[in-house]
Amino acid sequence: MLFHLFHNQITYQTFVTGVVYGLIYAALASGIVLLYRSTGVINFAQAELGAFCAALVGLMVQRYHLPYVVAFVLAVLAGIVVGVIVESVVIRRLFDAPRIVLFISTLGVGVLLRLAVTSLPRIEKGGSFPLPFKLSKPIKLAQNFELREREILVLVLVPVLITILGLILTRTRLGLAMRSSADNPDTARLYGISAKRTSSVVWAISGGFAALSAILTMPMKGLSASTLIAGTEGFSAELLVLSLLVALIARMRSIPVTIVAGIGVGVAEQLVRRAVGRNTGLTYLYVFLAVLAVVLLLGRSKGTNTEEGNWTLSGRIAPIPEHLKSLWWVRHMNKMGMSALFGLAALVPVFVSRPSKLLLLTQIFIFAMVALSVTLLTGWAGQLSLGQFAFVGLGGMTMAGLYLGHPIPILHSTYKLPWITATIFGTALGALAAVLVGIPALRVRGLMLAVVTLAFASMSSEWLLRQKFFTNGKTTLNSLPKPTMGPFDFQNRKAFYYLCLVCMVLAAVFVAHLRKTGLGRSIIAVRENEDMAAASTVSSTRAKLLAFAVAGGISALAGCLLVTQKSGFEPATEFVPLASITVVSMAIIGGLGSISGSVLGAVWLLGIPAMFGYSKYVSLLTSGIGLLLLLMYLPGGLMQLVNTVRDQLLRFAATRVPEQPPPARRMLSAIPTRTTEPEPGLPWLATHGVTVRFGGVMAVNEVSIRIDQGEIVGLIGANGAGKSTLMNAISGFVPSSGRVEVMGREVNDMSPRDRHALGLGRGFQAARLYPDLSVRETVEVALEARQKSLLLSSLLALPPSPRVERVRRAEASEIIDFLGLGRYADQLTVNLSTGTRRIVEFGCLLAVAPKVILFDEPTGGVAQRETEAFGPLIRRLQRELRAAVVLIEHDMPLVMSVSDRMYCLEAGSVIAEGTPAEIRQNPRVIATYLGTDERAIERSDSLKQAATPAG
Repeated sequence: MLFHLFHNQITYQTFVTGVVYGLIYAALASGIVLLYRSTGVINFAQAELGAFCAALVGLMVQRYHLPYVVAFVLAVLAGIVVGVIVESVVIRRLFDAPRIVLFISTLGVGVLLRLAVTSLPRIEKGGSFPLPFKLSKPIKLAQNFELREREILVLVLVPVLITILGLILTRTRLGLAMRSSADNPDTARLYGISAKRTSSVVWAISGGFAALSAILTMPMKGLSASTLIAGTEGFSAELLVLSLLVALIARMRSIPVTIVAGIGVGVAEQLVRRAVGRNTGLTYLYVFLAVLAVVLLLGRSKGTNTEEGNWTLSGRIAPIPEHLKSLWWVRHMNKMGMSALFGLAALVPVFVSRPSKLLLLTQIFIFAMVALSVTLLTGWAGQLSLGQFAFVGLGGMTMAGLYLGHPIPILHSTYKLPWITATIFGTALGALAAVLVGIPALRVRGLMLAVVTLAFASMSSEWLLRQKFFTNGKTTLNSLPKPTMGPFDFQNRKAFYYLCLVCMVLAAVFVAHLRKTGLGRSIIAVRENEDMAAASTVSSTRAKLLAFAVAGGISALAGCLLVTQKSGFEPATEFVPLASITVVSMAIIGGLGSISGSVLGAVWLLGIPAMFGYSKYVSLLTSGIGLLLLLMYLPGGLMQLVNTVRDQLLRFAATRVPEQPPPARRMLSAIPTRTTEPEPGLPWLATHGVTVRFGGVMAVNEVSIRIDQGEIVGLIGANGAGKSTLMNAISGFVPSSGRVEVMGREVNDMSPRDRHALGLGRGFQAARLYPDLSVRETVEVALEARQKSLLLSSLLALPPSPRVERVRRAEASEIIDFLGLGRYADQLTVNLSTGTRRIVEFGCLLAVAPKVILFDEPTGGVAQRETEAFGPLIRRLQRELRAAVVLIEHDMPLVMSVSDRMYCLEAGSVIAEGTPAEIRQNPRVIATYLGTDERAIERSDSLKQAATPAG
């Protein structure tokens, strides 16, 4: 296929044109890479910034008759100035916020710049985009091989400027400061490097490269400045996607690789364009496939992943304390708010009779459904999608094709289905497509996933939704016949309004119920701490793909309603990437993570323009500036104001109902056994020659250990000895060679989740848990190990979901009371002390009921006076679970007091093995780690007596 595609397509002219385009993409990608290396943010306004500067060149030359060189320099300076302004006004203010906030702020800047372009004065007499010089005729170098002004300009300017940038980064103090700030900002600050000044310089350079790229692209594309000012979104979208592809190939780090990757992408693009001929939309398909392949190939490599738990935009909303739920109005507060919101919506048609107003109100609920899907996917699952409107288009156009009876090319037949049946098919196809697009989320997340979904959105609008099945060969889709279901005739706009309202209410109810179930908690847990979720046997694959499926299904259903409502539109222009960015803005303005916020965001973006007119100033308020102001002053969106009122009401309720004393500790019921014990004589955990390398560094070297039933085995050694890496290799969190056996079974080919399902339990060094979940919810996540939640029953509140949730809540309460955590049950774990979080982690282990527990410094970060309680607690946990324990601990008295045997590691290798008494007398262990502190040895003897159970 590839041979057929590119056969006889490679010519000198194609190659040189590809090189020229590639250099342009490399220039823009260099700015993206520079920013990402320095701030960890992908600037999605980069192409819009360049488009603004390119429009300035055309305006200055063609309207105000400035010389090209003067206009060029002024436009590049404008790019530099805009970059500095964005950094100082927006980025610097939000610099300590989560990376997603910075990213979304660039979306707001992009919308603002797009509006600025269309606000520029019109060019009466346009013509082609200006160039600095004019050749009498192209320079002919060979047969069918010519160089024109536009190619010469790129071939001369771009390599020189990128080379200068590379030299600045590698050979100057400024470059050293930029690289130091990117690698370790805190250390750079200690050496007197100003992070603020460095950030300003980076944004200035990036702005200049954005301007340069767009100015040089315009003549190559054959576009005029007047066309750009009138509004050409496709220009910036295509330029951005291809430049992001180049940056991804360069792993968001290397400027030299960026040049090579840019040339490769440019040449490949030209070959594809020549091969597909007039079917230019196919180019977007190949670009999407290339982005998908690059992201999957890079996987979790350095520079392609965002840190976990960094996706909360607003102040976290704590659950309602249990003792306040005795007040009926507190218990039903959320339901009352939702009922009031939708109740008012149901009354609107009584007072509004104008068809145009009803049409707008109907659109508000349709868009609110799409924003709800963003809330689920981004706010809860942490998967940032810039392609949600592509699923809207796919679902809606599938429904239209089946409803109107368009020919289906694959089946070579025609099916004309009733509206409701066609809608079910459209919704299902949208959910399936979302799952397929979400597959990269299994390897990357956040900002890198946003690149994939943006490429999918571009491909959908330019190629997929233009296929004959969707359009029947026409560019404009006429109004669909309005459906009739029983006594309801949806030709009536009031009836269709109520249909959309009912769909929105049902979607909100289903998603709200999903959040209260194990699936909803698991989705958030995977977002917050994927490793701990895996240790609780929660499948990150299942959680992410279910989130994509539900979000894609809701978007596709909204698309079915939208297409049914439309009186006539062009599919190619209705479902563009800008629409996806709009619904992301909608969810953020309302309150990302809030169901009611989806409706409020839709009302803000669509209702305000309807009330006050569609002026440019209203557009500023409801998109660019409005989004930026909300991020800076109300990061929780409009729901932040609502939640402030909620908190005041809860404080009032607390004065009426005094807090009850925490329940007394109680004994645990019999803990269910999830795993089969190995045959007698076999170890419960064993490693054979396990080796872990990070590049050229040997972190673990041929380590073999054995842990038998009921043992507590200590693992000691200096920092960097390889203890935690060995534990991560056993858990499956880092790749390793050698053999690992758990409960008598080799687990080398198993995922971390499957290893822990087999009987492993894990306590982590950081004890970060899930910051957005309460103590009760955290334990309930771990209880998923006993019985998994099902999707349909969780969404629809059907059996067995209600019974499972009641049982799970009772089991969580039992564990919480057993550990004396009753007073913290409804507090978010992020608000707990380190010691309390450690005990919550013990509760999760009780819920999972493992047979081999791996503890990584359980007293790390705990006050010294509290550490002595951990020895008896570890023993107690071991007895309750009848488990073996591997314990990494730097508190030598503690680890010696509880351990039956010990291993000592140095430089990734085992240097000693034996009982605590043998280890403390081992000369090599003393020389490399223990020293000769007799006081620590005496303390370990006293702790051992305290930790040993009586009798």
